[in-house]
Amino acid sequence: MTESQTEESLIPNVTYFNVRGRAEVIRIILEENSTAYTERRISIDEWPDVKSNFTFGQIPVYEEGGLLLNQPNAIYRYLGRKFDMYGDSMLEHVRCDMVQEIFVDAQNNIGDFYWNPEFEKLRDDYEKNELPPLLTRIQDLLVTNPIDSGFWVGSRLSFVDIIAWHFLDHVRPFSMKTLQQFEKLCQFKEMIESRPRIAAYLDSDRRPKTLTVSLSPFGGTPETS
Repeated sequence: MTESQTEESLIPNVTYFNVRGRAEVIRIILEENSTAYTERRISIDEWPDVKSNFTFGQIPVYEEGGLLLNQPNAIYRYLGRKFDMYGDSMLEHVRCDMVQEIFVDAQNNIGDFYWNPEFEKLRDDYEKNELPPLLTRIQDLLVTNPIDSGFWVGSRLSFVDIIAWHFLDHVRPFSMKTLQQFEKLCQFKEMIESRPRIAAYLDSDRRPKTLTVSLSPFGGTPETS
């Protein structure tokens, strides 16, 4: 194998649907670190024919040389370590883990709601009675960072900041007026998306147009993303 072939084999590849979804955190971490990567974007029509090719029939899949990872949170943690985005001490490592788990729950909460067949019937109640308490708990956790840097962990960007931003960007198209009631969360969101490399990606054609696939009652069209 030539040197150029070796270098090409180490270029990360991300396999996912042509949506933001669980691959968006991966893309943004790579973009923030100026890392070239390739993608295989699978269509919904193609998925039934290729699903069995993936471990547990799940994507995203992250490949890098001989490394193959197929659980999104494991991928996020790997990239956090790879790019020194996992805090600067054991206590910060643990806080990263805790924050990540909190956003797993939060993302599942809002994701399940967006996929609920009765979404339209339930949306007013969710917006008024479920979303504000959820965002309150999240904002209360943000301000417990003892350094008060605006980041979730320590004094600099970590991989969980990207996870947190991704969750808030899922809230934005559903109820920006609710999100705007949480000043610290809005300040955090603006801080992340104003970082030059992230801002360039968000404005680029490389970014998928929708939060999720078109089968979802919400988030599957550009108008709801």
